[in-house]
Amino acid sequence: MNSMLRRLVFALAVLILLAGASSAKADTLLNYQITGPGSAGTFSASFTIFMHPTPSGGTSLAFWFSNLPVNVNGALTNLTIAFSSLLGGSAAGSGTFALVGSQLFSWSSGSSTPIMNTGVFTAFGVTAGGIGTYTVSVSPSLIITTPEAASLLLLVIGMLALFGARRLRLLAPFAA
Repeated sequence: MNSMLRRLVFALAVLILLAGASSAKADTLLNYQITGPGSAGTFSASFTIFMHPTPSGGTSLAFWFSNLPVNVNGALTNLTIAFSSLLGGSAAGSGTFALVGSQLFSWSSGSSTPIMNTGVFTAFGVTAGGIGTYTVSVSPSLIITTPEAASLLLLVIGMLALFGARRLRLLAPFAA
């Protein structure tokens, strides 16, 4: 009876692991580089976000990311960065820059998050020290991968099998 109970518990554990396995997700980290006229000659700002980010708030028309680390003219500061589809497309960084021009994202009605566009875009805007035409370069920098759920499941099953084999070896002298 004890052996039957162990088998039942093992089968239940395997079912729970299979039911809990979720799909693996990988995302690309994007580098944003904004350059253009500024008070000291040139304005530059850079930050990174994922290609399929989860915004801090907003809708498919306009959304934002709070407390995003941004390098503005060599100084790192936390800003709220907002993206909008109004006026063709815009991006703004809490009192540091406001740009209007190319659409920097797409957000389909069936999706829960936007998809950020990559490439080199031209925008007109205002910064803390200048006004004019700015270049927004968005390039992939790093692909983040997650282990596949099935691989994790195989690892757990393998460890359980090793534990079971060791247990059988320890109990073998008593069976003879």
